[in-house]
Amino acid sequence: MRKRTFDRALAVGLAVAALTACALDAESTPRPIAEDPLRVDDDVAGSENPTTGIGRVYLQRSDASGTAVLVAVQRDLSLDPTAAMRVLLDGPTDDEQDSGLRTAIPRDTRLLSTGFVASGTVEVNITSSIFSATGGDLVGAVAQIVFTLVDIEGIERVALVVDGETTEWPRGDGTLTSRPLTEFDFPSLALSSQPDYPAIVEVVR
Repeated sequence: MRKRTFDRALAVGLAVAALTACALDAESTPRPIAEDPLRVDDDVAGSENPTTGIGRVYLQRSDASGTAVLVAVQRDLSLDPTAAMRVLLDGPTDDEQDSGLRTAIPRDTRLLSTGFVASGTVEVNITSSIFSATGGDLVGAVAQIVFTLVDIEGIERVALVVDGETTEWPRGDGTLTSRPLTEFDFPSLALSSQPDYPAIVEVVR
């Protein structure tokens, strides 16, 4: 009777040991985890459809002293000079106008073309309607164009021409120049420490 009990206990022990050994053998060596065939890599997904980046255009508002200063306003647009200029020429939205933003660029100013003419220099060809603005408004209008475009990576200077012809433009200090313009030509118009104006984002289609 005692031998039968011992034999039964021994058989149970051997069975448990065998099962434990099988379990250890199954996981005792590392194995690669098969990739999910339905998973799409984040870097590849949508690569055929470029995303539209968040860009900025520059409008104007009056500071406490009544002086016009530039304000960066976010826009959802592709980051190229043609798209940026078209959005800039559209001017402020109704909500932005209600909040005190405006543009010095005359409403009937039209974009004729844009194109890189040298490394970091983009030429912008617009209609002569821009000369409807005079004095400080013309300075502000030119500054809006320059700041909007140099905000785009790869653009450092703006050669602004009218109906294909080179002309002279007023800088922030009132002097005239026909050379390509940079933001440093209008130091008094930019509030460099001011954050972007609260975004009123519009999708450009």
